[in-house]
Amino acid sequence: MANRTFKYAKLAGEAPESIEAAVEAALKTSGEVVRGQEWAHVVDIRANLNDDSTVDRWQVIVEVAFQVEE
Repeated sequence: MANRTFKYAKLAGEAPESIEAAVEAALKTSGEVVRGQEWAHVVDIRANLNDDSTVDRWQVIVEVAFQVEE
C-alpha cells in the first residue's frame, strides 16, 4: 500500500432524535461537499435541554478525515 496523506475537518452536527442521527447529519452534509471521507472521530457530545430537563436536541463535534489527492 502506498503512503497516503489525510486532512481533517471539525464538524458540528445536530439532531433531535439521537446522537447517531446528529453524527449522520454532519457526515452527510460534509460528504456532499468533500470527496473521499475515510474516517470520523466523535470528540464531543452534548444535549440541549428543554425547560423540563428533557433533551431537546443532540449536538456532536466530529472530526472527519479525507484523503488528500495528488
